[in-house]
Amino acid sequence: MPTPQAPQPAFLRKVEELNGGRSIWANLGAFLCVLGMMGAANYICKFALHADMSYVLRVLVVAMACYFFVPPLVLWLWRGRS
Repeated sequence: MPTPQAPQPAFLRKVEELNGGRSIWANLGAFLCVLGMMGAANYICKFALHADMSYVLRVLVVAMACYFFVPPLVLWLWRGRS
């Protein structure tokens, strides 16, 4: 008979949903892919549309880094290394 697990806090369940079961390597790969797409979009805006979007790009990179790296960090700190 399996032993019942202790209930998890609601905050931890929400962070697990936000992370989506991805490992840190999957998050790093997705971060790099999205970063490349944002860079390409910035060059298209700069040279084809003659619009400077670099002020928005900085905020988006920080927000994207928080989305990809804060949930795994919280889960790693909460649960430990395993």
